Amino acid sequence: MMVLAVGCGIIWLAYSEQEKIIHQNQKTMAEEVSMTISTYFSGLADNLQIVAKSSHFSSLPLSGQKEILIDLLTDKKKMFHECSVLTPDGHEILKLSRFYTYMPYELGNLSSDPLFIRARNGEPAFSPIYIYPNTGLISVDIAIPVINEQGSVTHVLKGTARILSLWKMIEKIDMGMSGYAYVVDNKGHFIAYKTISEILEKYGTLMTAYPPVQEFVSGQMTKKDKISSYIGLQGKEVIGSYAPIEGTDWAVITELPTSEAFENITRMIQITLAALIIGVICSILLGFFLSRYLTDPILNLTTTVDRIGHGNLETEIYEISRPDEIGILARGIARMQKNLRDTYLDLELRISELTLAREELRISEEQYRTIFEHSENPLILVEKDCTITLINKKFEELWGYSQKEVVGKKKWTEFVANQEDLDRMITFNKRRQSGDKNVPNMYDFRFKTYSGEIRDILISVTQMPGTGQTLATLIDVTEQKKFEQELIQKNRDLHEAYEKLTANEEELRKSYNSLATYEQELRKSEQKYRSVVEDQTELILRFNPDGKVLFVNDAFCSFFKSDRDEIVRSGLTFSGIAAFASELLNRISSLAKENPMVTFEQKFLVPDSEEKWLNVTIRGIFSESRFISEFQSVARDITDRKRAEEALERARNKLSLLNAITFEDIRNYVFTLSGYLEVQKDMIPDAGIISLIEREQNIVKKVSQSIEFAKDYQDMGIKPAHWQNVLQVYLFAISHLDLSHIERIEEIKGVYVYADPLLEKAFFNLAQNLVTHGKDTITRLHIYTKMQETDLVIVFEDNGQGIPDDLKEYLFTRRNDVKKGLGLYFVSEVLAITGIRIQETGIYGKGARFEIIVPQGKYRTE
Repeated sequence: MMVLAVGCGIIWLAYSEQEKIIHQNQKTMAEEVSMTISTYFSGLADNLQIVAKSSHFSSLPLSGQKEILIDLLTDKKKMFHECSVLTPDGHEILKLSRFYTYMPYELGNLSSDPLFIRARNGEPAFSPIYIYPNTGLISVDIAIPVINEQGSVTHVLKGTARILSLWKMIEKIDMGMSGYAYVVDNKGHFIAYKTISEILEKYGTLMTAYPPVQEFVSGQMTKKDKISSYIGLQGKEVIGSYAPIEGTDWAVITELPTSEAFENITRMIQITLAALIIGVICSILLGFFLSRYLTDPILNLTTTVDRIGHGNLETEIYEISRPDEIGILARGIARMQKNLRDTYLDLELRISELTLAREELRISEEQYRTIFEHSENPLILVEKDCTITLINKKFEELWGYSQKEVVGKKKWTEFVANQEDLDRMITFNKRRQSGDKNVPNMYDFRFKTYSGEIRDILISVTQMPGTGQTLATLIDVTEQKKFEQELIQKNRDLHEAYEKLTANEEELRKSYNSLATYEQELRKSEQKYRSVVEDQTELILRFNPDGKVLFVNDAFCSFFKSDRDEIVRSGLTFSGIAAFASELLNRISSLAKENPMVTFEQKFLVPDSEEKWLNVTIRGIFSESRFISEFQSVARDITDRKRAEEALERARNKLSLLNAITFEDIRNYVFTLSGYLEVQKDMIPDAGIISLIEREQNIVKKVSQSIEFAKDYQDMGIKPAHWQNVLQVYLFAISHLDLSHIERIEEIKGVYVYADPLLEKAFFNLAQNLVTHGKDTITRLHIYTKMQETDLVIVFEDNGQGIPDDLKEYLFTRRNDVKKGLGLYFVSEVLAITGIRIQETGIYGKGARFEIIVPQGKYRTE
């Protein structure tokens, strides 16, 4: 056994030391990989920091910042493939990529992005690793703050870098023949590995089933500061460790298969086990010879003593005749056996006598306990200090507590509901304990259950002689008292009902006479309204959900050239009204209690094959149970109006075509005339004539502007107005202007207005007006909304010089003395088509402020 113990100890020590070395090596490899990744990320951040601090990046115009980012993407193309600049409120004002060209409307707002928030607070931030959609490269986003000389964050610089070269650096780290490493984020999701296919397959997979990932996510180390072997990423048993990556919220997981880790120690264990087997065989042979002389006699005596201990006092004892210590021990056991036999016979006699007395006492106690437990009434036994000693099942049901919760732990005073009853019962108990024989043994009180319910109880109290205990029997009389009260109340109600019945008899007699008079009036009213309906020129039809026709007027029958009786008899399946009925059935499916009416216009063929247009209104008539009981259709013949509208539309199209051809011819003539004037100015040296020619050119230019305005004006109102997304229309309008030098703030998402299709042209004229007149002073353009009572106000303002007060009243009129006066006049006319107004409310010297006032019903938000 010693050889075996020593051998196993040596194996355990060697294995433990080898395991400790392996875990330490794994920890060292994980930290080395983590340091490599952290150094790489620091280099990415440093490159962006150099850009942010170079040439006073924060003070450069947008074009200068764009050139610097283009140089960065060109010089560091193996590292960065996308860069963007964001304002402190999260708006992307510049976004460049080596693989894609971003349009202005594709720039977004990242104010809620955690990466942007950390950078805006003054610290570099790294995003989780992801697959860049345009190239399929493994990428990461880095965001750093751009700080000016006063220490304020003016911009956030964001770069997207690929990290494939990082993994080539990690592969150079010695992690064994079959060891490997991968990266997880702080939630335990798989984000990086040396094989691209593995990343595409497992990217984002939750890896918390692996012990190193679980410890990194929970932030708790094992008690031994090491992780036991487990089934790793490649499906083999591995030894793993992890190390957090500095500057990120990720960790590196390194894994080494146990077959490689314990290869040397396994070979040493095999040799040691062979030596142990030989030593054990030798030990067995030596033990066999020693047991023949010493061990066997001792075992025999031990077995004999064990039998005596189990009550077998007749067991035979061996080895008594030996002269050595074993013989002395055997003779002592024999004497002990004789003494135990005598003592056992005496105890057996006494035990039989005690057993008989205990059985008689148990039978008596069982009888009384059975009577107590199976009593039909709740029973309770209490001590002098009011502590409850015993309760039966009925009392448990009444109070709501179990016997374990009550006995020895609660007092009877706890179930008394009111203080008056409690004081009375305590007085009775004290008198009873003092020996007073005149104390009432039965009385009422209010009982409070565990749930708080109040019960009426009749209690009977008995003093137990010689013990000081009190036995109480409780009778629940709650239902009895409630029944008594109900009988009294019903008797009162019956008396009142009799009196009311006498009074109502007279009222019923009067009501009957009134109903008879009302019926006669109702018949006259029905006849009058039927005449009104029959005389209507509108087509009236009533039918139920089963398609049965309940009523049609003469105008309906005349229009469809059908007989009233045939329509009522056949219902909606009547061939003369089949097309009309089919359209009605298609429309009624949308009716509901909240939307009981639908109106539509439809073309129908009447029986003589003539085309007719009808304006139809269908109303659902609902019952009290919210189901449709009937439908009523009222139709009006609008054929003449429709034909007039079609003729007007044809005339409008012809006029529009004539205007377009005329405008195009005049534009061509004006362009040719401008060319001739320019050639003539070059041919004539006289300065006076040249001055006249320049005036003629200005007049031609004004004629051209008037033609353009007239073309837009003649299109105004031609196409029907419709709901338009304000932000989308505004972005389309300003896309035709160069606003790269102006900061734009758009706070108008989800707003729709009902306006003419030329709304985009109106927004373009507003923006062009600001850019033209304030190109040297305007640096910010702000559009937002506010409410003014029930109207929506769209505010369009800048921070330029503004408009003088003496010009404001002429802004939206047609002027020939002010340059480009037709632009704002055009804006006001376009908006006025749908009842929208515009006004200028800015303060001269602080900027222009145009307010577009949209009345209620002409706007909505989503």
